[in-house]
Amino acid sequence: MQEMRHIPTRTGKVVIPAALQSDVDQYHYAPARRAGDFVFVSGVVACNRHEQPMGADAFGAELRAVFRQIAALLEACGAGLADVVELQMFHVFGSDRLLLDKAGQLAAIAAVRDEFFAAPYPAAVELAVAALNPEGGLVEIKAVAHAPQARHP
Repeated sequence: MQEMRHIPTRTGKVVIPAALQSDVDQYHYAPARRAGDFVFVSGVVACNRHEQPMGADAFGAELRAVFRQIAALLEACGAGLADVVELQMFHVFGSDRLLLDKAGQLAAIAAVRDEFFAAPYPAAVELAVAALNPEGGLVEIKAVAHAPQARHP
């Protein structure tokens, strides 16, 4: 289990995994933020940090790590994958770091996504982008969850 820093806010809290603290310090963002009954998870990037192109199996493993990170951030905010109402995915198609064409990349993502989400599925948008941070980024996935908090009279 990852170490998470919880920072109270006026509307909920911000959650920062220890492994992302230096990114937060450099780029000034919240990896996950609860605002009332909603949880917003910043984009998590599936990446090939090597110059050698990644095949379908390695890409699938990288995607699973992304969805596990999203699940951990949601859990730290009192939500879960079943609470996700929207996914936004930003794709770098035609990257020289991936051995899949656009159709293969989309199929791989759909197959892995189905391991984590059951019907009825969250709303989703998939957009093509020129590049992602960090170098070698292949797809960035962000999530919005609706997870009502218990109300006390």
